[in-house]
Amino acid sequence: KQWYQRRVHGIKAKIIGEAANGPITPAADKILQDNGCLIIPDMYINAGGVTVSYFEWLKNLNHVSYGRLTFKYERESNYHLLQSVQNSLEKRFGRVGGPIPVTPSDEFQNRMSGASEKDIVQSGLDYSMERTARGIMDTTIKMNLGLDLRTAAYINSISKIFTTYRDAGVSY
Repeated sequence: KQWYQRRVHGIKAKIIGEAANGPITPAADKILQDNGCLIIPDMYINAGGVTVSYFEWLKNLNHVSYGRLTFKYERESNYHLLQSVQNSLEKRFGRVGGPIPVTPSDEFQNRMSGASEKDIVQSGLDYSMERTARGIMDTTIKMNLGLDLRTAAYINSISKIFTTYRDAGVSY
């Protein structure tokens, strides 16, 4: 059920995350904000599932699994990193007793084996959600919107759509 204006007066929560689509009416949203409640809008909270679906779509378009194209490069980069550490240690302390071997820990060795598809998707999702949250917060501050994250999210979304259309020569 949606939260209507008459149903929200007794709510004392300081933060509400909208996990459903449109659960709070605009009038109820205004009342909650006036009472000092920060509402994390549904369009942000639900974006994670849409983002992961987008990653899956890209993967299916290319018929290539995540990480397959960069695996060898990343593995070799990690070995070069270890060699660089060894060279730095030997340069600093000398090779009095022979070379100073730098070997990866089991955890680092596992990471050098390449990220799993789940790790790559989670990393991309984290990056996308963090960047979007920062954008919403920056717009909220820049436009002096107080606790109104929803309006900031709409502004950012509409701005991205406009920029895409403008850059494609479609707008005006």
